[in-house]
Amino acid sequence: MVRTIAAVAVWLSLVCGAPAWAANDEAAARNEAGGEFFRQGKFAEAIAEFQKALQQDARYLPAQLNLAYAYERMNRRDEAIREYRTALTLAPDNFFARNNLGVLYDQMGRYEDAIVELELALKAEPGNATAASNLARAKKNQAIVQERKMQIEKAERAAQAKPGDPQASYYLARLHASYGNKGPALQWLQKALKLGFKDIDSIKKDAVFDSLREDREFQLVLQGK
Repeated sequence: MVRTIAAVAVWLSLVCGAPAWAANDEAAARNEAGGEFFRQGKFAEAIAEFQKALQQDARYLPAQLNLAYAYERMNRRDEAIREYRTALTLAPDNFFARNNLGVLYDQMGRYEDAIVELELALKAEPGNATAASNLARAKKNQAIVQERKMQIEKAERAAQAKPGDPQASYYLARLHASYGNKGPALQWLQKALKLGFKDIDSIKKDAVFDSLREDREFQLVLQGK
């Protein structure tokens, strides 16, 4: 499976303060209350307070960034991305939004988008070690995915060139299984068995299929069903 990158989203110094950003005291107070809930690990309550802050002042950047980050901590990625993008309409060069978007996109396998955002983060803060590390990891992940895609395409061409060869289909099944591609792995394994691959004991012992070992579909394939 493609390795994911742990979020290195930087907790904002803005979280409880920066009242100068706010149009009124109520927005700043709600943002501060949200920060307190956040520190207690009460992310749902924090989100509610950040939303109330934004109801008071929709252009209050600290609350907008904090709302996005709270969603991120709850692993609500789509909502986090939406709120970071809203923050960028308020401050297009904001480092935190760019960096954290890049990390989220990287986690989701959207490597091109991740690289764009992280390069913009570095443009906002040249030399920032966190963004530089995130960018390097996103590029590495992209390269890994591209290499795996090339390997699979090569194996598929080999299997297509030898449509009656069970070994070619079995190799492709193993390749997909090693990358966590359950559906294609089972399809090619089933084809290999239908073509005459008979070493069931080898399949049962092959570590590459460990992640599928208890899977009902995998067991049915081995039974020829």
